[in-house]
Amino acid sequence: MIGKSTMKMYTIKEISDLAGVTTRTLRYYDEIGLLPPAGIADNGYRQYDEENLLRLQQIMFFRELDVPLSEISAILDRPDFHLLDALENHRASLLGRARQLDALIRTVDNTIESLKGTRTINAKELFEGFDETKYTQEAQERWGSTPQYQQSQKKWAAYSAEEKKAIKEKGADLTRRMVGQKADISPDDAEIQKAIGEYYAYLNTYFYTCDVEFLRSLSAMWAADPRFARNYDAVRAGGAQFVREAVGIYCNNHPA
Repeated sequence: MIGKSTMKMYTIKEISDLAGVTTRTLRYYDEIGLLPPAGIADNGYRQYDEENLLRLQQIMFFRELDVPLSEISAILDRPDFHLLDALENHRASLLGRARQLDALIRTVDNTIESLKGTRTINAKELFEGFDETKYTQEAQERWGSTPQYQQSQKKWAAYSAEEKKAIKEKGADLTRRMVGQKADISPDDAEIQKAIGEYYAYLNTYFYTCDVEFLRSLSAMWAADPRFARNYDAVRAGGAQFVREAVGIYCNNHPA
């Protein structure tokens, strides 16, 4: 029993069944030194003890938090690693994630009610609960070496908190308008194209100097990456692909 000294040993199959981790994964963890077994039985089979169970639990907690295996190994093998401290940190991180998921569930529910006509929500409410830091990191990885990204970072840092709030709200409203709410609306609709034009001006005004081809590449990324697509698909099904087509029409009609 965990917390008491016992000599209970587990086979790799038993560990696999307990944790829901494949035996192939457990063998790989052994190969890279992340989870070596406590011993090898006379028949050559791996044997795991309860310390192994606790270490595997830590590995799985860190994997839930998207920590790479190489970093997990370094963390667990640090001389100052303390299991209780790690568990307290996991608890705090998971509580934060739970709060975010609760907010996302409310956003989904509110959006469903809005689309059914039983509730009215504003543009900002479409994006409650999303983790902006994920998109910031994604943007840096994709565009960090471009002048547009560097310009946007410089501009954003200069805005006050009130200005940032207003800019975000304007962006959320433009997103809703670019997607459109009517199921039968087409990407070349005059109102959709007007919203695309305003969004194009919005980027150039508040973030960076952007030509139409850069706008076209942005729309392709929005549609291709689920992390971005869900912002548009949350307004209505297929929203990201719809916006990509609408942006393509806009760019074709406004060549650089």
